[in-house]
Formats: sequence, structure tokens, C-alpha cells
Amino acid sequence: GVRARSSTTRRRPAAATRVLRPVPRRRSPPSHLRQPPAASLPFAEILSRVPYRSLCRFRCVSKAWRVLCSHRAIERRVPQTLSGFFHTHHSDGGLRFSNLPGGGAPLVNASLPFLRRRYASVKLEQCSSSLLLCKCRESEEAEECDYVVCNPMTGQWTVLPPIVWQDEEDGEPAYFKVVQPFLGFDPAVPSRFVVFSPLVEVCDDVAIYLSETGRWTRNSEWGDNSEYPSFSAECAFLNGMMHFLHLVIEEPIIAVVDVEGDVCGEIALPEGMEDASSGYSSIGYSQGKLHAWYMHPHYYELCVWVLEDYASEKWTLKHTVDVPELFGRESAEEDCDEEDRTYKYEMFAIHPEHNLIFLTDWKEVNLSYDMDSKEVHLMCTSGDFLGGLPFIPSFADLVVG
Repeated sequence: GVRARSSTTRRRPAAATRVLRPVPRRRSPPSHLRQPPAASLPFAEILSRVPYRSLCRFRCVSKAWRVLCSHRAIERRVPQTLSGFFHTHHSDGGLRFSNLPGGGAPLVNASLPFLRRRYASVKLEQCSSSLLLCKCRESEEAEECDYVVCNPMTGQWTVLPPIVWQDEEDGEPAYFKVVQPFLGFDPAVPSRFVVFSPLVEVCDDVAIYLSETGRWTRNSEWGDNSEYPSFSAECAFLNGMMHFLHLVIEEPIIAVVDVEGDVCGEIALPEGMEDASSGYSSIGYSQGKLHAWYMHPHYYELCVWVLEDYASEKWTLKHTVDVPELFGRESAEEDCDEEDRTYKYEMFAIHPEHNLIFLTDWKEVNLSYDMDSKEVHLMCTSGDFLGGLPFIPSFADLVVG
């Protein structure tokens, strides 16, 4: 049921932080290293069409090529795709980045040094395509925290301001804490992002932060949707809308929420996903379409569906596979310890452009599986890289209104 409204928290908000670019001061580069206009660059049109990892390799040819391939105008135009995963290292619990398909120096410095200059504690909460949402504290012991949205490729970042608006009863400013925010970012529109935050003090309401305006707005319509909670950890941002997979209700659905916080659609799950449960089911996007998947919690048979049409809610079963076989194991029941969940297989990502999925056994192995060719590629066998958040690099400026 709906909980009673509790009193809001009134406190002096911290100053909102605009987009920062904490780059150390340095002398102007020599004239031969200064960036010329993009139009004057040789091969500019060609280089802007090659993958970013190839561009990185070209920088090793000579100093002149390094300057050329590092030009911001070219980097911004380079086509981007899935480049790797942020993940927690098994041994020390630190944040790491592993390239796709693997090998070589990490594309991204996972320590996020541009945030470490201000914060002692930085915890990655979410990755939405190219932007990260981090929970940051100025000291390890600090109770107060900032939620920061950043682009690890450019080092740009901004702190989400406190949620504040006038109280309906007395007209005084009411301040709310940012709790369990959800970040939405579309690489096709890299100049903006959206953050959704449920209000724990007012359980019917949702706050929405739009980077275009640089402020929070309020949506109070969730009281009409009390049959399911406002948000779910299983979500995907596609076509400018957030999709939340709700499994803890009698008839699981996918709620489609626009950037105003309104539920603009509810999509029934595909047939065969009726028994979906948290940890064995999720959603994502690939090739511009919404996908859903479900793994049987005992036999580990994985089914992947694609939503062919929003209007008719037509799902098509795209692929079915026996997951233990991908890991070279004959029987899931023999390998899986129900008490400590030694082998709790999980599909943790789908490639945004190809019929490629990523799975882990949460003990030793991460692998990719091509649903077309049925080829398996081992990504990690040491247990250091288990699961992960997919990342697509972007060099677009992070702009807040």
C-alpha cells in the first residue's frame, strides 16, 4: 500500500556544481603541437570514420600523427561502439576497466583521477552508455555524499544539485535528498542526459533532473500507479525514454517513462518470461530495439527476445541456449551449489550493435557468445573480471543548462 507522507527535510543545500573540467594548468604547447582548424587537417574526413581504437593505434606512428589523431574535432566525429566494461576487481575490490575484446592498456583510467582530486571516496553506481553516475564522498568517514555525472573520456563532470521546490502547504522551500538515482543517456543525443530519483520522503513523487535546464522538476502522478514501484534496478534507456522492468508484481511488465516522469506505456513481457525473477532476467537495447532475457534459475536455459514493434507489443524469440554448455560444463545441477550459489550464471550485457551477449559464472569466467555464429570467446578465466557495466566512449561536451 501507499505509505503516509512524512515531513520533508529542510536544510541548507550545498552549492550546485556546474560542469567542471579539472585539468592541471600547463604552459601553452609549442606551435608545432597546437591544434589547427579541423578543415585544414590532412585525412580528417577519413580519420573521423575509423573506430576509436584504430585512432589510438595511429597515434603511435609519429608525433605528427599523435597530434593529428588527438584533435578534438576528429575525436568527436569518430564512430563509437562498445569498447569495454567497468567492473570490480576480484582481489582488492577496486574499480577496473577491461577492453573489448581484451588485451592492451585499458582504454579508460578507471580510477577517475579527475574526481579523486576532490573526493576521497568514489563509487560507481551506474553506467549509461557513455556517462557514469558516481556516489562521491570527500572523506571515507563522511556521511554526506554527492552524486556526480561524468564523462571519463573528457574528464568533465557535474554534481547533481539538491532537490528543492516550494512546499504546497506553507510555501517554504523543501529540500530532498537524492536517493537511488537512475541515469539516462542516449549517444545519439550526446549533449543531454536525464536523471530520475524517487523521493523517499514523499513516496508518490518522483524528481527528474534534465541537463538542458540544470534543475529538478517534480512529478506527482505515481500515486495512480501504486500497483508497482516507481523504478526498478533493471532498466534501459532507449529512444529518449527509460524502460523499467518490474518483476515484483502479480503480472510483471516493462513501464516506459518519458523525461517528464510520466508513464507513457506499459509493455507486457514475452510469453515464456512469466516466471522471470530478479537476478535471472533483465532488459537492454541492441541494434535500436529493446531486448529482454530470462535464464531458468535451475537448468540455466537462456532465452533472448526482441521487441519488433512497440504498438503491437510483438516480441520475437531471438535465441535459446544452454548456458552451462557455453562454459564447458555438462550439467548445471552438478556444478551449482544452491547454498553458496557457486555457479550462478548470469547474462550481464548485450552488444548495442551486434547479436553478441556477455555472460559470467560469478566465480572464474567471463565470456562472450555470438548468437549468429554460436562462437564462444573467453574474456577472463582468472576471476578478476566477473560481470561488468558496458561502456561506449563519447567525446561530446557535457553541457548543463
